[in-house]
Amino acid sequence: MKIFKENGQWVAKSKGFDDESGPSTLPFEGEEMDEDASPPSPPRPRSHRPSSSASSVNEDQFNLLSGRIDSLTSTVDGMQLAVNDLHNTATTIQATVDGIQATVGGLQSSVDGITSMLHALHSYLGTDFPPPPPPEI
Repeated sequence: MKIFKENGQWVAKSKGFDDESGPSTLPFEGEEMDEDASPPSPPRPRSHRPSSSASSVNEDQFNLLSGRIDSLTSTVDGMQLAVNDLHNTATTIQATVDGIQATVGGLQSSVDGITSMLHALHSYLGTDFPPPPPPEI
């Protein structure tokens, strides 16, 4: 395989390529390199970044950017605290709902027990109880 630069790009071609297509920079296996020649250094990637002078930041700009980052960090921390507070509130509400459901279940058991006792008393006495009075509004 030969590696060479063609139109500014590094190209690798196997043994059967046309020698007129470009100069070789590495020998084939078994070929000797010139003693003066050394293998080429790998190509450097093209950079689309502006030069260092165009991307330099002065102290005022750095301080401004640092202050904005600190402000954003504080905002994110505050939002995290708010989310934690909401989670704690939701947990408290769920515990309250569970307590209410348990109380209602207990009341329902009490009503069922009272109803059973009234039916037993009714059967024992053999009389009908008068209907309850209508609720007052």
